[in-house]
Amino acid sequence: MTTSKEWQLVIASADDGSRREHITHLAEPRFTARVVQIEPFEDLPLEIEGNVDVVSGYRFQIDPRTLLCEIDWIDEVPNGHHGPWLSKATSARNRLRGHFMHWIALPPVMDMASRIRLDISGCRCWGDYTEVFCKENDRTNGELVRRARSMVGVLSTGEVPVLLGMLHAADYSRVADEIAGDDNWRRLDRTSGQNAEATALPIMRQ
Repeated sequence: MTTSKEWQLVIASADDGSRREHITHLAEPRFTARVVQIEPFEDLPLEIEGNVDVVSGYRFQIDPRTLLCEIDWIDEVPNGHHGPWLSKATSARNRLRGHFMHWIALPPVMDMASRIRLDISGCRCWGDYTEVFCKENDRTNGELVRRARSMVGVLSTGEVPVLLGMLHAADYSRVADEIAGDDNWRRLDRTSGQNAEATALPIMRQ
């Protein structure tokens, strides 16, 4: 859960394992909206979203893969003002999620994910990324982490910190620290540009 004075973002898993993400406006007009990932060509919720109503009531498209639905307006909102408030909710969600979407789109991150054979295309927040990483490592009986360890010998000086940042973001900080050893901070000093950004954002995330 991430909270500001005006907005609250909750991302969790339901008892059946489906994904639940809600953005809530805590001040007037109070409302809560569910954030749902959809298949853009079919305009249907992804299976991971479980039971969700994207037909009834007001819906607000964030991007081709994401929308707000199941909106509960606790306070009355004048006609014509619903859209602007949901646009504000979208902006607040982006802020509260930190810089994840920027990070995941960085070329060094996309390249490293491909090299360790980790599909992060469906991740929309740090929690999604951690869950995907952990599930893939469990599914492969630890092979994902072993692949990451084996990459160190073939990566450039600037690429190693990117891998370390991805491990930190997945809550595998101990593995990252073991790989980095005493050279950790010196590696960061030798990293620049997008590699530096891809390294720093996971470490700075709240």
